[in-house]
Amino acid sequence: MSIFQLIALVFAFLMMYLVTLHHRKQFISRIEVSMWISLWFLFIVISLFPNLLLGIVGILHFDRVFDLLIVIALMIITTLVVVTYFNQKKLRSELEIFVSKDAIQSAVGKKQVVSKSKKK
Repeated sequence: MSIFQLIALVFAFLMMYLVTLHHRKQFISRIEVSMWISLWFLFIVISLFPNLLLGIVGILHFDRVFDLLIVIALMIITTLVVVTYFNQKKLRSELEIFVSKDAIQSAVGKKQVVSKSKKK
């Protein structure tokens, strides 16, 4: 076992532990936990047995398994960044709408309070 495989194994188990902690705090559901645990288990299997991917490497004409894993990792990271960006934009627009509605309601409420105090 190489030092990289040992580091990858420790990292995957640490990530599984963090997922379990977040589930105990009820931040994520059981479905999310099972998805994450499966992903980290797959990461462990690929780290310990990279030769399992040799067939795919040959079919896709990569020189090494590592090259394939880098391309896959970049695709996943790019997808996550794009999805996060779109979610952030959606939340920003929803927050702007909420703040503007709240400001209008506050302004209308203050007008009514001022007009009632002037009548007295």
